[in-house]
Amino acid sequence: MDFLINFVIIALFIFPFIALIHESGHAFFVKLFGGEISEFAIGNGEVLWKKHKFTIKKAYFVGGRVVTKSDEGFSKTQRVFILLGGVIFNFLSAFVLDLFTGYEFGVFRNYLDSFIFVSYLNVVINLFPLTTIIGTSDGKQLVELYNNK
Repeated sequence: MDFLINFVIIALFIFPFIALIHESGHAFFVKLFGGEISEFAIGNGEVLWKKHKFTIKKAYFVGGRVVTKSDEGFSKTQRVFILLGGVIFNFLSAFVLDLFTGYEFGVFRNYLDSFIFVSYLNVVINLFPLTTIIGTSDGKQLVELYNNK
């Protein structure tokens, strides 16, 4: 029973928070390079709640998305940083917490350990070039950007 309760807490609270950090990384670099964001979404599917540009979708525990008004003003290097922004933010948040908490890989003492583990896992998964039912990974978008030269 503990496993089920922990899984539900991780899925409903930790996954969306990790997605929020990830999408904040993309948004940070978009804004840093002078771009404009038209939507900042957590989750997928139909809109559950919306306030200005921030959207929470019904499947709020499944990823997210940052949509820019135009990609044309970004150089290739800037696009690389925008695509890696989510991974960078996930890694930095996990790494900083890892330093302060003494996290041992694979040992789950509390939900903070789960957050660190899933954040590191999110970094790895997002770097793989793959397409899923919720979209393309950052890694696949990087490969496509490289192949378009």
